[in-house]
Amino acid sequence: MAEIIANIRWFPLGPIEGPKEPIKKEDLDDIARQYGVSISLEDMRGAVLEETRGKAIEEITQHIVTVSAGDEEAFRGVIRALVKKYRAPRTTYATLGSDERVRRMIAELFDEEDGWY
Repeated sequence: MAEIIANIRWFPLGPIEGPKEPIKKEDLDDIARQYGVSISLEDMRGAVLEETRGKAIEEITQHIVTVSAGDEEAFRGVIRALVKKYRAPRTTYATLGSDERVRRMIAELFDEEDGWY
């Protein structure tokens, strides 16, 4: 099976919109080892031109977690683990950068695990 790659974005805008706890590379490494996948973390300022909660997105730091898995079962497991640890991101940009099939899969898992829709 082809590699499944997802980009998931959290905007740290507060207790409702942001992750439940700080996203740390060490925690992501532990989850990656548990599921046999690759996870990377990038903190990026801006990247999309819009407004969120009265602030320009260019002024807000995003935490972009990239997940790469060799099979769907491992991918689904790691997405569930991320949602349990951090909660599903609350923005429409949460899966920006992922292909459409993966975006649908993520949305389904976010909804199952965190009532995303």
